[in-house]
Amino acid sequence: MGTSSSQEAALIEKENAERDEQDKIKANFNKARRIKERQMKNLLKNRQAIVNPYSGLTNEMANLGVANKAAEFQAEQSDIALANTLDAMRASGAGAGGATALAQAALQSKKGIAASLQQQEASNQKAAAQGAQDLAKTKAEGEQQRFAAQEARDNSDISRASNQLDALDRQFESSMDAFTNAEVVST
Repeated sequence: MGTSSSQEAALIEKENAERDEQDKIKANFNKARRIKERQMKNLLKNRQAIVNPYSGLTNEMANLGVANKAAEFQAEQSDIALANTLDAMRASGAGAGGATALAQAALQSKKGIAASLQQQEASNQKAAAQGAQDLAKTKAEGEQQRFAAQEARDNSDISRASNQLDALDRQFESSMDAFTNAEVVST
């Protein structure tokens, strides 16, 4: 009976030692897993931000000016030419009909200048609208690129973290299997 009791005590001691060894393996893997999870969280937290490279663009066509100086110069030249013509008409003794014709010519000249300015303004408005459309399209493309880059990064991070944790789990299972097989062989 004493032998049976000592064998039972030895068996209990062996089981306790095996349990302690298993607990030690589990604790080591849990510690390694926590470290790996902290590393992943730290890497994810400290990553560079993904930005839309076109978000700060402005419509350069929105503030196009009109060539006022050229129009003013043209108007002055027209006025000078008409004044010279009027002086020449007075000196030659031309009648009131010539002055009326001269006034009509001055009016036509001013209308031409106004039409030129209006045409420039219309052209500038068209360019501004086209610039706004191009800018909106470019910003949208940049936002699409930013979204795609973020999505790819997120998917990569998730996949990497999942693979690392799966590998850690496989290592744990492999260690436990090796421990169990060593236990079976020793008995």
